[in-house]
Amino acid sequence: MDRKIILHRWMNDMRGALLEEGKVVEWLFDTPSEGPQPGMIFRGQVVDVLPGMDAVFVDIGAEKNGFLYKKELVSYHRSINEADGSGAEKPISSYMTKGQWINVQVKKEETGSKGAKLTELLSFPGKYLVYLPEANYVAVSKKMNDEVRDEWRAQAREWLENDEGIIIRTVAEDRSSEEVYEELSRLKDTYQEVLSIGKQTSKKTMMLYNDSSLMDRVIRDFLDDENTMVVVDQLDDYQYIKKHEHKQSLSKVELYRGKEDIFTHYDLHKTMEKSLKPFIWMKNGGSLQIDHTEAMTVIDVNSAKFIGKQGLRETALKLNVEAAKTIADQLRLRDVGGIVLIDFVDMSSDEDRAEVLKVLRNQLKKDRTMTSVLGFTKLGLVEMTRKKTRKTLQESLLRSCSVCDGTGKVLKEEEIAREMEIAISSLRNLEEDAVLIEVAEKVYTLYKTEARSRLARIEEQSGKEIYLNKSNTNTFTIRIIGSVEEVRKRWEGQG
Repeated sequence: MDRKIILHRWMNDMRGALLEEGKVVEWLFDTPSEGPQPGMIFRGQVVDVLPGMDAVFVDIGAEKNGFLYKKELVSYHRSINEADGSGAEKPISSYMTKGQWINVQVKKEETGSKGAKLTELLSFPGKYLVYLPEANYVAVSKKMNDEVRDEWRAQAREWLENDEGIIIRTVAEDRSSEEVYEELSRLKDTYQEVLSIGKQTSKKTMMLYNDSSLMDRVIRDFLDDENTMVVVDQLDDYQYIKKHEHKQSLSKVELYRGKEDIFTHYDLHKTMEKSLKPFIWMKNGGSLQIDHTEAMTVIDVNSAKFIGKQGLRETALKLNVEAAKTIADQLRLRDVGGIVLIDFVDMSSDEDRAEVLKVLRNQLKKDRTMTSVLGFTKLGLVEMTRKKTRKTLQESLLRSCSVCDGTGKVLKEEEIAREMEIAISSLRNLEEDAVLIEVAEKVYTLYKTEARSRLARIEEQSGKEIYLNKSNTNTFTIRIIGSVEEVRKRWEGQG
């Protein structure tokens, strides 16, 4: 499979696109100003112990305190591995105290009002393996055959000491044990450096380690395939990749020298805009509506223009199969994480429902992020999860609307008009004879057409002459209350 990674840098911001067979399948972001990122390790201080939640808040120098559960503590895991397993029953206060200084790693970046989710169980990812200083287990990629997995598992156990753990990645399958061990040694050295820096800054919040930069992730995760090409638009980035890529790397690295920006050249700006829209047309004429909430993502499948050529059962199955493929692709493209509920078009056959789930699971295998499809609920909805570590595409690029408070909805013109009329009526006991009001354009149009008589009635009830001007807001504002001459002069000056 041909794969291309396009990287575009602007000032301190870097973003990219992962293309497979010419189609964008993932967006990649590196925004240093957005706080703690997954993989970063910090020296932090416990600022609050929460017995009722078996967790602590940790100050890591970010805007929001990080959140650390008991099950993410090294001391907790050591205690439950004791002979009697008594550690599982101990409260969080047995392990952590307020004011204590610890090293923690970001598991999940902060979102909304929630701080970053933290762990004391540090991990150091490499190209061939992930080194886990306190994990006390060995895992090998299931994509290898059983015989090779057993060989790597035995080899890894010989390398580890004390409570160390390791995860052997798929790309290690065709590498020599010497090459993989060399990387393990380097990651162990990195861990010791982190510990050393932490001791030197024992009572100061600071970042100890960062491998979350987009450049480093690309080098680590993608430069191992002869069918992969990385295209960058800055000479410094090109030189950085060439300097740090592994000597066995098979990927090609290219410096883009075009006159237009690289995203324009590959037509990625328009593609990104489409990725932000909640409504999606499918190839067969069906459509999807993807809505995000604080708790979950909800996806609705609609037949739209797809009418099928056979019976209702066959039409529903074909529509849902195409929807399953599209949904899997969109979850990856938009980096949607957490709980996902999918409302497919109704199917009465268990066989058809099983087929749709099979297609969905197969398409999700292309996703580098862990997913789990649980199946249909009693209400006929498919429930699934996708591991969330980073912000979704929407969270990275959009903010809540100041007019609608992020709901995507605003008051109808009739409701705004009603509220305005009540406000005018409350002025009836004032001595002034006129009022100037700025209103949303649609409300202004309403009063100049079908609601003209309403304006006359409210003038009669309030005893005020009413002058309206259009504004760019989505509500109304009473600008001035005064004599008819004073208000009219102001109105004519603004009109």
